[in-house]
Amino acid sequence: KPTELDGMKLWLDASSLSTAASTWEDISGNGNSATKGGAPSVVTNAQNGLSVMHYTGNGQRHKFNMITDIRTVFWVISQDSSVYGTNQFRYLLSDSTKHPHFHNERNDKFWSTNGWTHANIRSGQTKMNGAIINGQTTSVPSNLSIVSLRTTGDVHADNFGYDRGNNARQWIGKLGELMIFNTALSDEDID
Repeated sequence: KPTELDGMKLWLDASSLSTAASTWEDISGNGNSATKGGAPSVVTNAQNGLSVMHYTGNGQRHKFNMITDIRTVFWVISQDSSVYGTNQFRYLLSDSTKHPHFHNERNDKFWSTNGWTHANIRSGQTKMNGAIINGQTTSVPSNLSIVSLRTTGDVHADNFGYDRGNNARQWIGKLGELMIFNTALSDEDID
């Protein structure tokens, strides 16, 4: 089980949700539940009979306590195909207080090439569905996919789906699961 791995800080799992309550319970045992902003919705029976959270705009997000020592992250995500090529920033994690470490370039890629993404992310290892990818040249998926990131040092985040006060900079798509660890998990543990 993921909770048997060292360093779990947050685990949001939409698989059994039927509605988007005001709080999304953290099942890691750390009590870092996420507060809903806007009106994201739950789509039931979205993948293999399981539910996912869906974000469609207008400031929709889930905010949790700031984690300043992120080293490994897992997402089950997809971006809505209707927003590909719309030239908007869409972050996999963000920071409500400052420039987000998980930055892209408005080009549907995971990470930026121009230095906006934190160096610990750019020099880390990103995988999609178990295969190592270049997050600066690979587009985020339009079908639900498992994405993992192991950074080369600490990075920060306190929310999924939204950049500070800018409604145009947010995730438009689905989130099935989010796990954050403050340890750099081994290849074996990631697999």
